Amino acid sequence: MQGLQIENLEKNYNDVRVVHGLNLTVAEGEMVALLGPSGCGKSTTLRMVAGFVEPSGGRILLNGTDISGMPAYKRDTGMVFQSYALFPHMTVAANVAFGLEMRRVPKSERPARVAAALDMVRMSKLADRMPRQLSGGQQQRVALARALAVNPALLLLDEPLSNLDAKLRGEVQHEIRTLQQRLGLTTLIVTHDQEEALVMADRLVIMEGGRIRQAGTPRELYEEPSDIFVAGFVGRCNLIEGESQGGGWFRTANGALLPCIDTAPALKPAMLAVRPEHINIDNENAKGIPARVAGAAYLGSQIEYRVDISGTTLTVMRNNATTGEQVLPVNTAITLNWPTTAARVLPRQ
Repeated sequence: MQGLQIENLEKNYNDVRVVHGLNLTVAEGEMVALLGPSGCGKSTTLRMVAGFVEPSGGRILLNGTDISGMPAYKRDTGMVFQSYALFPHMTVAANVAFGLEMRRVPKSERPARVAAALDMVRMSKLADRMPRQLSGGQQQRVALARALAVNPALLLLDEPLSNLDAKLRGEVQHEIRTLQQRLGLTTLIVTHDQEEALVMADRLVIMEGGRIRQAGTPRELYEEPSDIFVAGFVGRCNLIEGESQGGGWFRTANGALLPCIDTAPALKPAMLAVRPEHINIDNENAKGIPARVAGAAYLGSQIEYRVDISGTTLTVMRNNATTGEQVLPVNTAITLNWPTTAARVLPRQ
């Protein structure tokens, strides 16, 4: 099978297991993001694939070949590190050529390979500069060019944008994604940034405690989380304590009755997950859930409300891009409603 296969991968440090029997497939040409909080095992997993950390168990296969025991330099991979790891005493071109030298690519081929890689990342005009003469974004592009120059079967990205400011990070996200799709690169990226993962990856793998909690497309994980950890980690989500009544109703711990998806089973105890942007605010005379404005923040294109339902506080996001509506004052009586399919009942953990 082409692509990356991880089978029952484990890593122990003394008596502490940081990766628990992980199974994952990255198809040829696919970009998959390992996403999770600090210490969840995502970077350890990536470094085992790269060959910098020895697995305690399991196998890693690349395009059908078991690479588990191979040294890093013999694996057909290219890696971009969080710190970029550029050599300060080498020019941009020399940094990119270093990977080719380690792979023993003939000297006669190196200049053309370096030029092609720098052209891909739009750094050809800066080939003779030193890393200290580059901005953070430019250094990141050089690190990417060095990884691409070896024509890897698998591209590995370890928090590649964490050192960039927010505006530049957004630009480079799209650049890397466009390049990955154009070249058809099989790619595994590690990040703790939800937006970065949603923008760049074909599939997300949510990790917690060294295990996979859920894997799927960005839409699947956002709209259909399997548990409250995933619901709370991917994007913003209201998680309301209570119990499912069955038949499309959920009763909060404070006694309020809220609509939910009709197919939800009766669960006691349970959590109701509702995304802030799925909640509609109507005037006080409309049919819906009686509530009161507890706080508001004007964010330009959006207005963020905190609303109170019988002692339960929810976050509501209103799109202000076209309506230009006025911010409702605190203590304004309102009613809320949402599509029942947008309110998911999940087991309380």
